[in-house]
Amino acid sequence: MRPMLATHSPSGGVPTGPGWTHEVKWDGIRLMAEVLDGVLRLRNRNDIDVTVTYPELHNAAHLPPDVLLDGEVVAVTRDGIANLQSLAPRMHQRNPHRVARLAATTPARFMVFDLLRLDGRPLTGLALEQRRDLLEGLDLESNGPGWQVPPQYHDGDLLAHATLAQGLEGVISKRLGSTYQAGVRSPDWVKVPHRAEFVGVIGGWVPETDNDRRLGSLWIGHPHDETTFAEDGLLYPITRAGSGLGHGEREQLLEVLRSIETDHCPFVPALHGPDARRARWVEPILCVQVRFLGRAGGFSREDAATAGDNGQLRQPVLRRLRPEVTALEAPYAMIEEPT
Repeated sequence: MRPMLATHSPSGGVPTGPGWTHEVKWDGIRLMAEVLDGVLRLRNRNDIDVTVTYPELHNAAHLPPDVLLDGEVVAVTRDGIANLQSLAPRMHQRNPHRVARLAATTPARFMVFDLLRLDGRPLTGLALEQRRDLLEGLDLESNGPGWQVPPQYHDGDLLAHATLAQGLEGVISKRLGSTYQAGVRSPDWVKVPHRAEFVGVIGGWVPETDNDRRLGSLWIGHPHDETTFAEDGLLYPITRAGSGLGHGEREQLLEVLRSIETDHCPFVPALHGPDARRARWVEPILCVQVRFLGRAGGFSREDAATAGDNGQLRQPVLRRLRPEVTALEAPYAMIEEPT
């Protein structure tokens, strides 16, 4: 079953009124957990079996023998924040030994927020609050620390302020009385993320610290002067980001970056620091979509001196390459949701 998806808030804020309930929006990976004939199977949003990737969830002795659950798998860091960056090394990993090592250092948790089938009975046609009551009655936490049913809240505005202060992803608001619409991006679920996104131009890359043949991070900017960009190709720096892309994407991107390397640094003002000295500059022709938690200033030449290591953007994450966007289009490009 394909998961139900949320729409963006038309107003930019959480819906108000008694007809809504609100949950924390987790920065993780959507997961469906199914037990059938006593066998647990975990599948991601694209219906790919990822059971081996999350051994922390294999202790499912207290799950019903026939059940289908929807939720988000997250990795919680030592400071108590769940972020996709911590989970990224495991996203495409299928080797049980490597997964076990990663699970030992950064355990995953499954935040279960919906119940779609129980004892062979489909529940998608029930109202949200009915499904929630049945979910809370399952006592999933008895399966161990990897299983959790996060709370719901009546005050969406208060939750939005609290999650922003704690550095969490945002808020999901759900309409009471709504049914579960599998595979549909429905206005009955509204997401209000705290993170923002932009499309930037890659101007250079930095190798990994212990392996200069592997991609560590990217220097990203916007055209410095749009009227003369075709001649000078200069960028003002916005940020340096390294996490978010899968292993295969990184290898393919690095192959392209090597083919367009240049001796000329495209950034003005010039970048400084160890990672700037190790950087390998490229022609500013490739675009990438970046997500970030917050920023100290706007994307202007006046603020460019505070970019990168000086912390203009907080927690930047590479979301996806945007090969269809030109460098000049980047500052105005539409943000695309992952498919």
